[in-house]
Amino acid sequence: MLPVYTSDEMRGCDAAAIEQYGIPGIVLMENASRGAVDEAETILGPLRDTWIIIISGKGNNGGDGFCMARHFVNRGALVEVFTLGPDDASKGDAKTNLDILRQMEKDTGRLHVHLLSSTASLEELLLKGPAFVVDAMLGTGLSSPVKGEIAEIIEVLNRSDVPVLAVDMPTGINADTGDVLGVAVEADLTCTMGGLKRGLLLRDGRRYAGVVRSIDIGMPREGYAQDATSTFQLEQTDITDWLPRRSFDVHKYQMGSIFVIAGSVGLTGAAAMASEAALRSGAGIVKLGIPERLNAVMETKLTEVMTVPFTETGEGTLALADYDAMLEYINSSTVGIVGPGLSRQYETQNLARKLIEHAQVPLLLDADALFALSGHLDVLHQTEADVILTPHVGEFARLVSQSREEIETKRIDIARTFATEFGATLVLKGAPTVIAAKDGRVFVNSTGNAGMATAGAGDVLSGIIAGLAAQGCAAIEAACAGVYLHGLAGDHARDEMGEYGLIATDLISSFAEILREAALRPFSGTS
Repeated sequence: MLPVYTSDEMRGCDAAAIEQYGIPGIVLMENASRGAVDEAETILGPLRDTWIIIISGKGNNGGDGFCMARHFVNRGALVEVFTLGPDDASKGDAKTNLDILRQMEKDTGRLHVHLLSSTASLEELLLKGPAFVVDAMLGTGLSSPVKGEIAEIIEVLNRSDVPVLAVDMPTGINADTGDVLGVAVEADLTCTMGGLKRGLLLRDGRRYAGVVRSIDIGMPREGYAQDATSTFQLEQTDITDWLPRRSFDVHKYQMGSIFVIAGSVGLTGAAAMASEAALRSGAGIVKLGIPERLNAVMETKLTEVMTVPFTETGEGTLALADYDAMLEYINSSTVGIVGPGLSRQYETQNLARKLIEHAQVPLLLDADALFALSGHLDVLHQTEADVILTPHVGEFARLVSQSREEIETKRIDIARTFATEFGATLVLKGAPTVIAAKDGRVFVNSTGNAGMATAGAGDVLSGIIAGLAAQGCAAIEAACAGVYLHGLAGDHARDEMGEYGLIATDLISSFAEILREAALRPFSGTS
């Protein structure tokens, strides 16, 4: 998994590398710049005789740009560097690298360093077709809206068709929230130094950053840098390590049983998809508890899932009358799912709260079970169950009585606070989905696409997570692996049929292939 830092956390890592480990700052700058040039060459193609424009600010971000210019020239590129102030405006390591460029400029016709005279001259130059522009103006330190000359430069860059490589962060993007501060560079490639910044993964930052590459700048990976953050981005290797293993002689009763409390008149699809997805993710047995009038249609709808009809209310929803039987079914299973299509009928909501409070096995709560907890979060402190909640932002906003905007702006921190306060695993769905563990760690997903904004996708996710938990994954591992693989299934379905026509059952159809590609490790012999 990749560490994800706030700007303050990253500055702390830089300071520790310099002060604690004795790595000179100029060495970190050298490593960062060389790594960014390597990425540029890999992604954008050979550099020999390539015309590159670099726009460098006055701080260390500008210093990275100056240092990159040297490496570009050494690889045969033709480089024009535009500074945003006189030479003496740059200080420290940035000034050292600018002075080096001034010396190089005397010895080669491949490098020219200018003070930017006007945005009009820059716009005219861009029309002549450089291969790409390097944005090394501001980096991670931005906290207020971009104004003046830099704002004008950004607008010129965004109007141009010339690709942009952003250094560390696209100028104008808040490194912590991903928000656009006034106006921001729309980059094609962002080379972020030392570690991922939150703003590259959140809100507008995801789009403005383009392709993101994290550059190893030589900081020690153990010690401070490892402990500076408790936020991480999920990678394929993490998921492979967490997936359950099977012996060659395993039988269904060893692969976990799931009892699903779901469904009501008009909402049978949610119950069906959650149940089928649980089976498709590898659970040995899935039973579905439903209102009795739905039994015939669900037996027709589902083949491998067993149905259990229960007493219903007058509205065709599950009634309190069979609470004891439902609780017994849940507690005799490996994992329970409560909520998909359950309805918001008053009696059924009371039933959901009672089941949550008295369950003794891991529970996944979604949809109407989350509605039942609104105003009743104390139930999470009272239950013995290891609870996984899977709200989208609207459901979570109701649950915690906060605005959607506030949650989106502080998605990682709010998820962390909730999970630690209530001792639960929280899957806060969205772009990106974040998974918060009760110990304070937060994982940011890196898979999925806009085509998954379709009815039922969340029900499928509930089934997948529960299916993995039933096979022995810890709650946080099941949640992380389920979210990641669910997104991969969405990406696979998009590649097959496009984003616009994707529906939730496509995710179930492609999930077996996704599990195979994720290298579910076979197991034979003894452990």
